[in-house]
Amino acid sequence: MRIAVSCAGEGLGHAARLAALAPALQKRNEVYFFVPPHLDGFLREKIPGFHGIPLPHFSFVKVGDSVHWGRTARAVLPSLLQFPRNVHTLSKKLKELRIQCIISDFDPYLAWAGKVSGIPVFQMNHPGIIGRKFPYDPRSLIPSLVCWFLEGPWSERVHVSFFYGDVGPLFRPNLFTHPVRDEGFLLLSLKSSYREPVLRILSELSPIPYRVFPQPGANFEDALAGCSGIISSAGHQIIAEAIKLGKPILVLPQQGQWEQSINASMLEKTGRGMKSTLRNLKKDLPRFLTFVSNPSCQELSPLPTGFTVEDGTEKLIKRLEVFFKTIDNVSCQIGVKPSLYSRRFL
Repeated sequence: MRIAVSCAGEGLGHAARLAALAPALQKRNEVYFFVPPHLDGFLREKIPGFHGIPLPHFSFVKVGDSVHWGRTARAVLPSLLQFPRNVHTLSKKLKELRIQCIISDFDPYLAWAGKVSGIPVFQMNHPGIIGRKFPYDPRSLIPSLVCWFLEGPWSERVHVSFFYGDVGPLFRPNLFTHPVRDEGFLLLSLKSSYREPVLRILSELSPIPYRVFPQPGANFEDALAGCSGIISSAGHQIIAEAIKLGKPILVLPQQGQWEQSINASMLEKTGRGMKSTLRNLKKDLPRFLTFVSNPSCQELSPLPTGFTVEDGTEKLIKRLEVFFKTIDNVSCQIGVKPSLYSRRFL
């Protein structure tokens, strides 16, 4: 089958899921990767034979550790105005490549291009989890609307998550090629917007060495396997990887990004990590360092019901295989090409 795969450009979690899924897709299918250009370098290192087709994307404007929704709205307005034109261009590209199915990770551009072209869309993502099993909170209103838009139209949707998901987290194979050990350093996975204040607080309070990522040319997977603990934003992928490898993690959820707030709360429920903010970091960091350095603090109970860090890649592939067969079967019954068949769009 000729498949087009796309992912959002905000953070690396979406790209990491794509890297985990790609090898299985490439075994039996002709796969075309539509990704924001700034992800090309990361994905080229993870996916053999990767060639990215440029994809537009939306970005949040951040001030420190907070999403500034007013500035974000102003920044994305030009992209919204150009959205129909970009979707039309992508639709023509999909027809040119004779794409039969689209797999989207929180990218509305290719999903809408698929709808316009009559191509079935399989939506897999984590952020959509915020619409499930959580009580209403006024702070979630804007993020929920944004999430609804970014998911785009879909024929079938699967939420990937270490809590309450349809499948568990997706882990790229090279995450497990390095021996898990403790070399006595902290791994800091921080966006540039609030990296400096975290480093300043860390230098004031602790002599423990650290390594900062993203870092060009550095091996993130090896550092993750060798660190004593992690300080990061509250992205789903890094939390799931930390829990899977048994690494304590302190997360700083971006204020205003509701998904990260939920991720941080769910992390604390597991007993595998803590959450803090830039404002409270000086107070919370000593407690986290005690947790990291004292093995008795890390005697862990089983994960709560509905939580898992079992690799969900195989389960997701089975869901996709059923989806592909449905496309083929219905196409044969109605006598049209798969690329012209759309199953049940919202």
